[in-house]
Amino acid sequence: MSRFVSLSLVAAVLAGGLTLYWRWPAAVPESVPVALPGAPSPQAAPGEVVVSSAAPPEQAPAPVAAILPSLVDTEVDGRLQTDAAGNLVLDLAVRDYFDYFLSAVDRSGLDAVIQALLADAGRRLPEPALGQLVSLLGDYLDYKRASMALMQQPLDARQQVEPGAQLQALQSAFARLDELRRGHFSAAAQEALFGAEQAYALYTLDSLALQQRDDLSEARRAQMAEQLREQLPEAMRASEQRQQLALEQLQRSEQLWRDGADEQQVREFLAMTYDPDTVQRLLDEQRRERDWQQRYQVYRKELAGLQSQGLSEADGEQLQRQLRERLFSGEDQPRVETYDAIAAKQSEPPLEP
Repeated sequence: MSRFVSLSLVAAVLAGGLTLYWRWPAAVPESVPVALPGAPSPQAAPGEVVVSSAAPPEQAPAPVAAILPSLVDTEVDGRLQTDAAGNLVLDLAVRDYFDYFLSAVDRSGLDAVIQALLADAGRRLPEPALGQLVSLLGDYLDYKRASMALMQQPLDARQQVEPGAQLQALQSAFARLDELRRGHFSAAAQEALFGAEQAYALYTLDSLALQQRDDLSEARRAQMAEQLREQLPEAMRASEQRQQLALEQLQRSEQLWRDGADEQQVREFLAMTYDPDTVQRLLDEQRRERDWQQRYQVYRKELAGLQSQGLSEADGEQLQRQLRERLFSGEDQPRVETYDAIAAKQSEPPLEP
């Protein structure tokens, strides 16, 4: 995996959750009127966890989809649990529950989303768990607003082309995101909602730092990478190993293309690991990527011809912009600009020692 692809992955890991671009409330009120079901809360033995479920259809209000049409034909994600004392059990499933509803913000608005979430939670949770969920929701919304502002800060020109500067920027963003979480949540809530994500983000950042070290032999680098991997939780370590295997398979398939293999040969290689639908999807993605790279090479060749004509800086920039627009779609423009920035950086003469 290239450093630029890896850094994009880290940015996604650090951002976490959903990007919400509706208006955010100042806070969720401490006490929100919610119609609670009349049935008593489930009884549990000491220490037992009760998984809360919705009321029977004849008792339940209108389903979520009636308030949030974009969630029609979907199942509520996440899970709400209470302990024997009726307290909310904090785990990642609570965050999944929040994010399921918040995914509808762009189409339905935040007010409708909160209304639907609280109505649904009111059918699932007794007190005091319901009040605890409402309080946690307020903290979560405040955190999402603050983290969105943080993660929208762009990289500067140096950070866009220098892997070391990119890594420093991402490390700084991770530290500030961690500080935000500690400021908005208790230690228990932070660990429950973000612990796994933070562990993997830290592992990824440490792995990138390891890639950039030039004082290690390949054997020592591999040894240190394995030590980092062993620090991950077991389930996450198994997932990371599967991802690494998949990445190696893709790299080998790309090498087959470079060695002159035809599509049938690559298909047969991928079929040793993936099901037919996945094989076809990977072939389609690789075909699009090869097409993009070919167009970029044509673009660079035509651009070199323009730059050799002795045009003024303004004329050169205008023609370069027209060339980009002719060969690439709007969604491709940021990638072209990044590749151009890298090419410009590589063409600069080395600094004098």
